[in-house]
Amino acid sequence: MSDIPDWQEVESEIEHPGRWILFAIGTLFGAIGVGGLFTGDRVFPPGLPLTLVRLGAAFFAIAGGAAMTHAIRAVISPGRVRHAGPDVLPDVPQEPVILEGSVVHGRLMHELVEEPDRWQFRPARKLWRNDQILMFGFGIPFMTLFAGILSWVFHSQQNLGGWPVSILCGICVTLLCGGTAFSLLVMANRTGYRRLCILSIPRNEGDLEYESALPVDMKKTDLASGLNWIFVGDDKRQRFTIPRERLRAVQLCPWKFATTSSRTWAVQGTLVLGCSPEGAYQRLPILLTGDFVGAARLSQQLATTLHVPFLFSGDAAGWKAEAMRANKRRPLRIGGTQT
Repeated sequence: MSDIPDWQEVESEIEHPGRWILFAIGTLFGAIGVGGLFTGDRVFPPGLPLTLVRLGAAFFAIAGGAAMTHAIRAVISPGRVRHAGPDVLPDVPQEPVILEGSVVHGRLMHELVEEPDRWQFRPARKLWRNDQILMFGFGIPFMTLFAGILSWVFHSQQNLGGWPVSILCGICVTLLCGGTAFSLLVMANRTGYRRLCILSIPRNEGDLEYESALPVDMKKTDLASGLNWIFVGDDKRQRFTIPRERLRAVQLCPWKFATTSSRTWAVQGTLVLGCSPEGAYQRLPILLTGDFVGAARLSQQLATTLHVPFLFSGDAAGWKAEAMRANKRRPLRIGGTQT
């Protein structure tokens, strides 16, 4: 329970940085697609099948239209969220907690679920099931088709002793190449889910249980220094208790995420804990995503469940301040994005 009685709340618009860039990319893809549909038979080499050209053009047109629609919707009907006013915990830093190895998820990967004796802030199980269905639903038919094509190629162009040997060779090559790639994709997806944290919130105002693959030393003021070494490769999960009386707020910070090879926009959710003996707040990262609206609403719901203020700086002013900070910040050596 927060020690801030009846804090003031305000409503802010959720800023979508980069939406005009998305609109420009969508316009370009849409123009290429529409142009390909009407002039593909004259622009592309005559040897290409017209059906293949039109399928490619239709893909560009659909992708461009989706990007333009998303950008226009963000401008016409921006999301809004209620949060604590600027005078609530004004000394909490508004910049993100910068951690080497951080991964920005393109989707909102967490959900807040009510159970009989507790609430759980956890990885969204529906997404995991859908990802598995998508991977196996695409991978198995694709590998079957690929094996069939290779078998036909071996049978028609190589003297291998008939269909049985050709089919066996096609299956072996498919398993060696496609099977390896598919296995690596499944492992990478599973590892991404395993890195997400789980927060258990008992109904009786008891202490919170935090579980993560990243080791956190709560005795340290600078949480980043306690996390850097994990990215050598240790994937053991740890669990520790967060005393309820130390919890101060839930926070959502904008982050102009940059590595040595890429840049993107993201928001980082954190738990704000009480001041350390050195007099600084400790902040524990709990999510990092490119879904600005979804992350804001989930963080607001989490703060309501915990009965603490929700600190939000993902508005236009917050993003302007973060853009200025990012110009002076050294890019991460390790990190990236995952859809």
